[in-house]
Amino acid sequence: MGLCEETVFRGYFLNRLLRLMKSQQGALVLQALLFAAIHLPRYLTTYPSIAVNTMIINLVMVALLGYLFGWLFVHSHSLWPGIIVHSVWDLLVVALIG
Repeated sequence: MGLCEETVFRGYFLNRLLRLMKSQQGALVLQALLFAAIHLPRYLTTYPSIAVNTMIINLVMVALLGYLFGWLFVHSHSLWPGIIVHSVWDLLVVALIG
């Protein structure tokens, strides 16, 4: 997942937002919110359903991770740091949570 999501969100969306917006910080926040939004259907279709507060906590965590991945991209000028951190995060989630 890390490779595809990083290519789309940081390689395409964040690059576009950085060109369109005056604020780098605003572009980072907006792409992080969009990143969290694409994860919402997963939480809405989980069976058995998860509690609303758990869903909100998960979405906040995903938005913070999206911001981190964006920050890595902006400061390294490369997708690779974000791809690596994202992939390691996904692996840890699967290994530790299931």
